[in-house]
Amino acid sequence: MPDDPIYRLPLDPQEEVSSGEGGSFEQLRHLILAPEQQDLARLRERVEDPGLRTGDISAVLPEAIELRREVGGEEALGKALLPTVESALRESVRKNPTTLADALFPVMGPAIRRSILQTLRSFFDSFNEAMDHSFSLRGLQWRVESLRTGRPFSEIVLLHSLVFRVEQVFLIHKKTGLPLAHAVAPAVAMQDASLVSGMLSAIQDFVHDSFHSAQGQILEKINVGEMEVWVEDGPYAILACVIRGIPPPDYRQRMAEALEHIHRNFAEAMERFEGETGPFAGANDELSQCLEFRYKEKAGEKPKPYLVAVVIAVGLALAGWMGYRGWQNYKWAEFIETLRAQPGLVVTDFERIRGHYVIRGLRDPLAADPTELLKAAGLPLDAAEQRWGGYYALDDAIVQKRATALLRPPAGVKLTVADGVLRPEGEASATWAAALRSKALLLPGIRALDTSQLTDTDAAEFVRLQKVVEGAIIKFAVGSSVLNVTEAVKLEQLAPQIKLLLEKGRLLGENATLDVVGHSDSSGVETTNGPLSRSRAERVAAQLLRDDVVKSELQSRGVAASEPLRKEENEEGRQYNRSVTFRVRVAQSAAGAPSGTRPASPLDTPAAGNR
Repeated sequence: MPDDPIYRLPLDPQEEVSSGEGGSFEQLRHLILAPEQQDLARLRERVEDPGLRTGDISAVLPEAIELRREVGGEEALGKALLPTVESALRESVRKNPTTLADALFPVMGPAIRRSILQTLRSFFDSFNEAMDHSFSLRGLQWRVESLRTGRPFSEIVLLHSLVFRVEQVFLIHKKTGLPLAHAVAPAVAMQDASLVSGMLSAIQDFVHDSFHSAQGQILEKINVGEMEVWVEDGPYAILACVIRGIPPPDYRQRMAEALEHIHRNFAEAMERFEGETGPFAGANDELSQCLEFRYKEKAGEKPKPYLVAVVIAVGLALAGWMGYRGWQNYKWAEFIETLRAQPGLVVTDFERIRGHYVIRGLRDPLAADPTELLKAAGLPLDAAEQRWGGYYALDDAIVQKRATALLRPPAGVKLTVADGVLRPEGEASATWAAALRSKALLLPGIRALDTSQLTDTDAAEFVRLQKVVEGAIIKFAVGSSVLNVTEAVKLEQLAPQIKLLLEKGRLLGENATLDVVGHSDSSGVETTNGPLSRSRAERVAAQLLRDDVVKSELQSRGVAASEPLRKEENEEGRQYNRSVTFRVRVAQSAAGAPSGTRPASPLDTPAAGNR
């Protein structure tokens, strides 16, 4: 390499000389040996550096593999690469199976579809044949034959209705007698391909040796019981078809075409065959196309009367059964919709298990009884199993029932619930109304209470009694504060109503007191009328105390002639003014009335004046 710079080893300092013979010798030595030493250093670096060696090998690896295959080392190369390829495939499947599946899809998809179609076609053909002959005289004869021979009925039908069927196809290597590929029809017991191939090769050799047949001549047909084996010869392989029945003559032409096609695609692989059948996997498609079959054509026969009768009877029975099932399903579906429409019932699942209906759901304790609904629908009770779980429904109808059961309204009150609002309607006591206000909003499903249509009977009774008491007038004689018999009886009859009036006031949470007001007419002087009117009021109050009216609720006072009841135009007017009247005074207690939406009580209005 003339362009490379000359590499000279450095001189040892101890050996360096400035001049003389020794220095010239060293210079000469470096001049001669430097290039070789440089090359050796480069070679050592290439050998010892793994990165450089890997680059050198990668540059010639494909050519080296191709050269090894050409010189006959393909088997050794395959054995060497097999563990690596298997490990790579295993790792690829473990990490991402879809990659390998996508790669095999174009090959596996058509093969799987073809296999499924052939299997279904064979199954339906056999099934159709069996059904065609099941209700005929011939079918009965075949069933007797099945019982006599011990063979399945489907096999007997196949034997009598089949023209021919190719059950197995073998592709056999001509030189070694080993099987290259093998195809089997659906529902056919598979034979050992190696054993069958060896048997056919042995038979061929026996015929050649025994009968001294010419070179290239082979045995074209072998009878084996109910089956025949047809053989087609080729340059490198033999095609053997196992046939049940009598195939048409043109089937041999089909065999020859299939064998020719296989030789066109696999001639080189068959010439170099040494026992590995992997390269011939593609031949299975061609062999599968040779698995032909044909059934006898059915001659037109007039239907037998008994067969028509049987078919009609079966059809009517089937139609009746389907009609009954349809009606039953309709009734049960209608019943389930009825359950779903009921407040407090939630149907979560409905299914039929072995002829028994199972209903699952949730039921509020106040909801309608599903068993009673089942009876009303006219369905059998033992045909359904009911599994209900408990829960509190928030349907207005169920909430209304729950409110009625818990609040127990009096006979004159009706409770209704709409959109979560409880509305009592009618007349009720103040006690029940107070309990209603304290409990209503605690009920599940009640969000508001509307008492605008509820009348408080205690308040109404208080107003009525107030009118009665304030309308009563106890009259006295002129200048007297003594009650005569008539007025004493009147006061005695009025006392219970006064007591009831004051009790209603306490119940309503009001401080109700009764003013006993004494009056006098205008005759006489004020100094006399004042004490007289007070005496009259005190006399009436004392009588009420004797009748158990609470003293703290009574106040007596005299107003003389300052508050006349009537004009004194005659004696009757003056007699009314010589009397005692009553006035009810109402003031809310410190606790006040119970809170809530109670309508304004009549107690909230001022008392009416005396007449």
